[in-house]
Amino acid sequence: MFTFGETAAVRTHRKRNIVLLGAVIVSAAIVLASCATTQNSSPPPKGTPAPTADIPPSSVCGQDGDYVTQSLNGNFTACFRVPSLNSSTLVASLQAVFFSRSKSYHPPTTTITSPDAGNSVSLTLGSKSAKPGQLISVFGHLKEPATKALKQSIPSLCWDGCEAGLLDQATQLHWLSPTLFRAKFKVPETAWLTRKYGIVSVHPLISGTYQVGIECLFNISGCALRPAEASAPLQLIAPNPQRCVSGKQCETMTLSSTKAQVGDKIIMKGWAPLQSLIGRSAISYSISVAAGSPHRTYRNLSYVPLSENGGISIIVTPRVLHVVPGTTWADLGQVSTVSSTWSGFSAVTPKGNSNIVAWCQPLNLVVTGGAHRESIPTSGVPAALGGTSLTIFSGGNKTSPSCSDVLLDPKYSDSIYAGFSTAQNDSAPPIYIAPLYSTNDGASWHTVPIPKGMTIEAFGGFTTIGDHVLALFDDDVNENRQFPSGTRDGYSVAEVTSNGGVTWTTSTQGCPSAGPCMSFGANGVNYCNMSDSYQSLLLGPPGATTASGVRWTKSSWVTTVNSCFSQQLVATSDHDLLLLDPSSQYSLLRSTTSGRTWSNVALPLVPNMNYAPDSAPQGNSYALAGDGSLFAVMQVPATPREDLYRLYPSATSWCRVPGAIPALTSNITISPLRVDGPNLLWSQIDYSNNGKEKFSMHDVAIVKLIC
Repeated sequence: MFTFGETAAVRTHRKRNIVLLGAVIVSAAIVLASCATTQNSSPPPKGTPAPTADIPPSSVCGQDGDYVTQSLNGNFTACFRVPSLNSSTLVASLQAVFFSRSKSYHPPTTTITSPDAGNSVSLTLGSKSAKPGQLISVFGHLKEPATKALKQSIPSLCWDGCEAGLLDQATQLHWLSPTLFRAKFKVPETAWLTRKYGIVSVHPLISGTYQVGIECLFNISGCALRPAEASAPLQLIAPNPQRCVSGKQCETMTLSSTKAQVGDKIIMKGWAPLQSLIGRSAISYSISVAAGSPHRTYRNLSYVPLSENGGISIIVTPRVLHVVPGTTWADLGQVSTVSSTWSGFSAVTPKGNSNIVAWCQPLNLVVTGGAHRESIPTSGVPAALGGTSLTIFSGGNKTSPSCSDVLLDPKYSDSIYAGFSTAQNDSAPPIYIAPLYSTNDGASWHTVPIPKGMTIEAFGGFTTIGDHVLALFDDDVNENRQFPSGTRDGYSVAEVTSNGGVTWTTSTQGCPSAGPCMSFGANGVNYCNMSDSYQSLLLGPPGATTASGVRWTKSSWVTTVNSCFSQQLVATSDHDLLLLDPSSQYSLLRSTTSGRTWSNVALPLVPNMNYAPDSAPQGNSYALAGDGSLFAVMQVPATPREDLYRLYPSATSWCRVPGAIPALTSNITISPLRVDGPNLLWSQIDYSNNGKEKFSMHDVAIVKLIC
């Protein structure tokens, strides 16, 4: 977790230390078996060691994952959303992983040759004594002139020992001469955690002599596991300690509520000892939320060794949280659909208010549902990309490429819009989806005009508003964090046509034609074969209905979705919305405030689908049908098999639709589900015949999908 204000150099420094100290794998649910000691003679704490588990990504409620902040006086605030752990009792805590030298530690056998290995340093301090919170100067005196590499070094300063005390990481050095540098160090304002040989303790803020040291100045292998490269004594003059001594309170925390529903936001406030500093700011802990017991008392501070090289997992301030029942699918009753839209790129797209469907196939496009089946050629696409920075990616057919995104014009039957997988200089990742259109059923293709200040690589998908077709563009250069990602100060830039692609105009995305003013924004660059890709969920002003010129903001909960999956945003009235998200533990969210606030709706567990939170495979998808039924394609864990399930309105359990999806192997992929009025849609590609693609389209009447 990175705190606000970190520079790239700081993050690099932190990663370097972690690499030097060895990888530590933290179990998702560790029972901490040791209890901490304090620097005074108080008796050991009573109670049960607290369980620990990292919260799932979708439970993070702070921007950019910065969901715990701690001041230098130890006070902290934190925020999380109650995860769906199928437990009525949870234990919420702060946790940290420390790295220190163990008794069995052996220095690294592989060393990095440093040009400064023969040099040495000594330290002097600008003051012989200091008070808590005082900023002091630290002077480093080198034996030999510093090399260029040494002058770029970002070492750590240490308080009370580099191996066991408090680290101030990524210290900036100011060079006064080739052999002299100055750094600033802020004396701790409160108690801190110490660790040595697998023992963790809280050191109270008391007067005494402490060593101020420096480590990793010379970039020697394992430097963060070694003693300080130099140190100097400082006399701390502190008032009588108010924490963590006999008869005084130490770690504390309160929760904003001790009873909550899954998805509710919980604020944590309290005090904890400092565990590390960076840039004169406290490096905050992370949040742990694990299943617990209402009948146990948990220790306020406990820890467990994680590796023989000194990794230690620490848990502080555990508090019990009771999970109470919330709204369920059955409580919703019959759900009516006013309008529906999907995130991500779509290779299967129905045309609104008709039975016509466009399908991306391996060698062309196919349109079904009309008077006859149409085959739309794509052979003109490579030439249409001439003069751009993109070419059809060699992983596909360069002569008749397959599309990754397709849309039919709502008014002009000969016009079709498609996105194709491309790369720069045939080098991937990333894969860019290039926007093209045809006004004559594929006889010729053209690239969509690019808005001023953007590039073709920024294309983020096609959508419609009424009879208008929009090509959305992701503005990731001029982002303002106050507004949704991908927008230009809140405006979602688009090229728009209302005459089938004959002419285009640069404009901005507006409200949907029906339902509340909320929509998916431009899709980001496609990294789905390697990681996640994100797409903003845009919230319009109250009562907005305009088709363009909307300045979008963020909702109180969902601001982006992982578009490697396919999310469905359903308007059920002029102010009610449902959001289906197969990537999230909160698979169904409901808003009765036009998207400003959301609450979780508990879905029944799909049989045998025992995924951990936020760990579903990308092949999973949901689709809410017009009759109020919810359909799901789910991959059975540890197998390539996927099954189709149906959840009827007001039902309390899913049923498997037999025979809907044939037995699958790892060579068959299924597209995300789509709904076309009374039919359920999906496509399948079979690669089992020596890698040759066999494509099949499935357009099945919902009344036949019974179970």
